[in-house]
Amino acid sequence: MRVTQFVCAAGPVDAVTNQGLAWRSVFSRWGWDGEDYAAHIAPGVRARALRPLRGWRGAEREVVVLHYSGHVSGLVEVMRSAPRSLLVSHNVTPARYFWEFEPLDAARCALAREQLAALGRDATALAGVSAFNARELGELSGREVDVIPVLFDPARLGPAGEGEPPGPPTVLFVGRLAPHKRQDLIIRAFARLRGAVPDARLVLVGTPLNPAFEQALRELAETLAPGAVSFETAGISTERLAAHYRSAHVFLSLSEHEGFGIPLLEAFHFGVPVVARDAAAVGEVVGEAGVLLAAEDRVATVAEVLRIVLADPELRAELRERGRRRLRDYDHARTEAVMRSRLEALAA
Repeated sequence: MRVTQFVCAAGPVDAVTNQGLAWRSVFSRWGWDGEDYAAHIAPGVRARALRPLRGWRGAEREVVVLHYSGHVSGLVEVMRSAPRSLLVSHNVTPARYFWEFEPLDAARCALAREQLAALGRDATALAGVSAFNARELGELSGREVDVIPVLFDPARLGPAGEGEPPGPPTVLFVGRLAPHKRQDLIIRAFARLRGAVPDARLVLVGTPLNPAFEQALRELAETLAPGAVSFETAGISTERLAAHYRSAHVFLSLSEHEGFGIPLLEAFHFGVPVVARDAAAVGEVVGEAGVLLAAEDRVATVAEVLRIVLADPELRAELRERGRRRLRDYDHARTEAVMRSRLEALAA
């Protein structure tokens, strides 16, 4: 079988790009050929891993998989020329989060939602990486949508640490520094936590939306919790990321919008107890493996939950075990089987 993949914008730390490359490794193992294309390719992407989308000419009997994450001019017309196609929605962040901080990104998000609806009407088959994404795509397209989860390979980041990590109580968040991920609330909740746990530390890992947004977060952290918050925003190696997970005592997510949330699975792999806001796809991914907060829970509530988790070793042990069990639902072989059945049905 020949499978061609499209991604919207390829970057060296972009989760959707990495998913496309991971699926290419799987397809190659199955003996399937094909090539991968991106509309925009950022510096730092592995040489020759992806080709410019404008160079795609199509081939007889190929199946096209579009990993959709953002607006690409002319993409609807390109996809209409593919006789068999699978559209996989990785989510589009609502534009309202970006108008104040990055209007151009906001405009792209608004256009992307309209484009996703058009693509959903034309593609041969549809899928979302979460049930949340699948529901959204179904509402936009008026069609049935499958769920094909992300490929998660726990071995990519190396083994988990042994037992409780040393050092002061450490709260960790991993993800893009962006308005919808609400690092501002994480900082405020952490500052409240320090009233009860004065030696606590907060680590925020992720690429910032822009320098101004990063600076605003840094200033907030220095005002509310001076010297207790560290940022890792550039050149984050796999080894360095793994070290952050191994040093963390709790993973905190207060995101208001996530199409999936791979760092949640990474936290489970490293045995880091998870406390997370139940929003968008987060609750679906966490299941019963973490402490889920309601949307209306205030900063004081978040801080108290963190204090309880940090103070109770038996609770942390239970959450670690639940996290490891939760990973079985995202077993690599199970996800591969779902994708293979969908693509073989298209090829037939």
